[in-house]
Amino acid sequence: MPSNDQPEKSSAAKLNRRDALKAAVLFGAAILFMPAERLAHFLFPPRPTGPITYPRQRIANTKDVPQGDSLLFEYPYEDHPSLLIHLPDGGFVAYDALCTHLGCQIHYNKDAVPGWENNPKQAFCPCHGGVFDPNTGKVLGGPPPRPQPKLKLEIDDQGEIFANGYEGGLPLFGEF
Repeated sequence: MPSNDQPEKSSAAKLNRRDALKAAVLFGAAILFMPAERLAHFLFPPRPTGPITYPRQRIANTKDVPQGDSLLFEYPYEDHPSLLIHLPDGGFVAYDALCTHLGCQIHYNKDAVPGWENNPKQAFCPCHGGVFDPNTGKVLGGPPPRPQPKLKLEIDDQGEIFANGYEGGLPLFGEF
């Protein structure tokens, strides 16, 4: 005779093999398609609704960078390299320091890069040999598809140099 001491389980508490298999398949599908959502976000990023604005940021004083030399700094975000160049003619220019080819960091060379001895002062990308004119940011050689994005510079009466947005080019490798 069966014992009635144990209460009967409700149908909601029962988990049969079919329900367990459904739950496992749904969980697996969610895990599988989660990277697809990230891929879609990468391929079709959200468009900004208004104009992108960048901060006004002090870079250096004109006395800090000798003529014909350069200074690496971070603008407009932390860990985003930019390059201030004190040109041989005395002027200052600044560029986004990520190569427009694949985003390697560019440098301003005081000495000629081999093969560029006739133009010793240029911005150079060591990854794939991209060479840029420091006066204009235009590509002189190598694989970069477009000029370096140029930063707007402001120099006050005390010689303080500020970056204040972008003057030309497509700003920030990977952004709009």
